[in-house]
Amino acid sequence: MKGIMFMIKSSWTFFCILAFFTSSLASAGSLTGELDRQQTSLDEPIWLTVSVEGSLDGDVIIPDTKDFEIQQSGQSTNISIINGSMSKQTQYTYQLRPLKEGSLTVPPFKARVDKQDLATEAMTVQVKGGVAQPTPGQPGSNEKLVSVERDLPKSILYEGEAVISKVRLLIRTRLTGATPTRDASPDWRLIGVDGQKNGEITRDGVRWSVIEMNEGLIPLKAGKLKVPPFGVKASWLQPSKRKSSPRSIFDMLQGGTFGMGEEVTRKLVSPSVEVTVKPLPTPKPQTFADIVGAFTLKAEVSKNSLNAGDTSTVTITVKGQGALDRMSDIKLNIPGAKIYADKPTLTESVQAGAGLVSTKIFKFAVVPQASGTLDLGTVKISSFNPFTEAYEELLSAIGTLTVAGETSPASTVITPGQSATKSADPPSTDHNQKSPSSPADLSAKTIGEGEGKLSRPWLLSPLAIALEILVLVSLIAFALLRHSWRRIKGPDQSILHTVKSPLVDALSILDAQKSEGVEIAVKALKEHLASRGQDPASMTSEDVLKAAEGRGLDSLHRESLRRVLAEMDKVAYGGATESEPVSSVDDLRNLLRYFQARSI
Repeated sequence: MKGIMFMIKSSWTFFCILAFFTSSLASAGSLTGELDRQQTSLDEPIWLTVSVEGSLDGDVIIPDTKDFEIQQSGQSTNISIINGSMSKQTQYTYQLRPLKEGSLTVPPFKARVDKQDLATEAMTVQVKGGVAQPTPGQPGSNEKLVSVERDLPKSILYEGEAVISKVRLLIRTRLTGATPTRDASPDWRLIGVDGQKNGEITRDGVRWSVIEMNEGLIPLKAGKLKVPPFGVKASWLQPSKRKSSPRSIFDMLQGGTFGMGEEVTRKLVSPSVEVTVKPLPTPKPQTFADIVGAFTLKAEVSKNSLNAGDTSTVTITVKGQGALDRMSDIKLNIPGAKIYADKPTLTESVQAGAGLVSTKIFKFAVVPQASGTLDLGTVKISSFNPFTEAYEELLSAIGTLTVAGETSPASTVITPGQSATKSADPPSTDHNQKSPSSPADLSAKTIGEGEGKLSRPWLLSPLAIALEILVLVSLIAFALLRHSWRRIKGPDQSILHTVKSPLVDALSILDAQKSEGVEIAVKALKEHLASRGQDPASMTSEDVLKAAEGRGLDSLHRESLRRVLAEMDKVAYGGATESEPVSSVDDLRNLLRYFQARSI
């Protein structure tokens, strides 16, 4: 018996140790690398994807090598939830340009993942001869069929200064497809600009077809910064090269349709460009609102004359050339009035000859507390103008309000924490006179005629009591019928759906961890709003808004959704980083609860 008990204890200990090591191995991070191909030429770069599973401590370390020129091109993150367990995979893309022929080795990339030092495996690439790559600053070699180049209007910028960069796709073959790809950068905010122009140019006697696009760039810090390369995933026909004339129809088809060539798909990027970003001059004015550009300020009031207790709206508009997304909020303080601020609105557009034009509007509800003339004061902020290289003061007088009459209970605005009461007029003894329609008069009626009879509330009349009893009996009967129907029908399917809904999972993760929970919550919203057959991952912000409006989203929640999507776009296109706190978490939490309630 003792031997059996010893065996059971030993087996239990063995299984506990095995489970411990198994869980440890399952939770350990990994670092892997994968090349898009193992053979290339001197004039064709290759692409390496480094995948990180787990928590990355620091950055992926790029190895030193004399065989390749290595440049990071992009980064993407994929978060999945399986059986309540969350996993995160981050992929980093690198462009490797071979610098010589032969059998070249891609050294291991290293990183610290889940407190472990990991490295990718070394990989071998066979490089054949070809045309040497054009030197940086001289893109568009005549020997290449498709290339990308970027022009910057200035090589010296100020921190926060917005510029528009022209990007050209040069083509001298049949282009079958092209899709721009923008990779986020922690040092830059990238602004996609819709629209393109098609044309032709001639260089060194060679005619090129040109697709010209624009992209907004805003440096987020000072120093020597590399401009993020502009990428294009392009497909074109590569002419086939044969040493002899074709001997059969099969030889003609070998290099493409009737010798026209085979389709090639590559991701092309513009050459690396470095610019100097200068910090803003110091000392900065106390009124500096953290805006860089040429702006104007205008303040106006909706109405100048009103009664005490009524509301007038003050609108402050800042507009001009540059970015206003980092502008600090304007505070309005008017003695003798209560101020209620709305959430500011921001719009951006790219205009010919002006570049990035931004407009930010602040609105305040002003409620005077006494009669007389009320001076609303002057709005004053400062901005830095990179064209004059100096700080500028923006001023605008709001104006005055003429307030008539005294503040009365009927006109007092009721705010949270306050209450307004109005005493009823003394009851009239003349029963032939019509009583005014007021809450006080409707709350009590005189039953019977003559002053000597009893006056009592109409709710205690026999007819009202009978109606109240009837309503109460009906509610009880409805509750009993509903309970009986549930026992026959079984569990409420809508409640079961609520428990299993991804919106509930996203809401719990959002409450537990805001930084990663935001991305999960937005993903859950897309899955909830996507129509049948639609890929949620491919939905743009405009697609999400249209789908939400199709579900009957009200104006209040529509603005919340717009703020959330704008902030996620800012993260995706370089205006913020994933590690920064998200200011619209409350908006996102309310949206999850809103859609969850409507799905029950």
